[in-house]
Amino acid sequence: MSVTLEFDEEVLAGLPLGPGERERHMQIELACRYYAKGWLSLGQAARLAGLDHYAFGVELGERGIPRQYGLTEAQEDLAHARCQ
Repeated sequence: MSVTLEFDEEVLAGLPLGPGERERHMQIELACRYYAKGWLSLGQAARLAGLDHYAFGVELGERGIPRQYGLTEAQEDLAHARCQ
């Protein structure tokens, strides 16, 4: 699935990111915010961000967002470990 968002060009030009970086940064930022709100699990948010669990955890740490580790996350970690 693909989602298209429209932003004011002047606002985007004010961001300290190049055109290729903007979309990627927004994808990660959105995943972090949805995770922080509890709307997505860690695994879901990592997939939305296009990152592995470790890299997504780093992004959360950079934003000061604590990891919410519960039964769902433990089960995802076990499933992920079994695939490795």
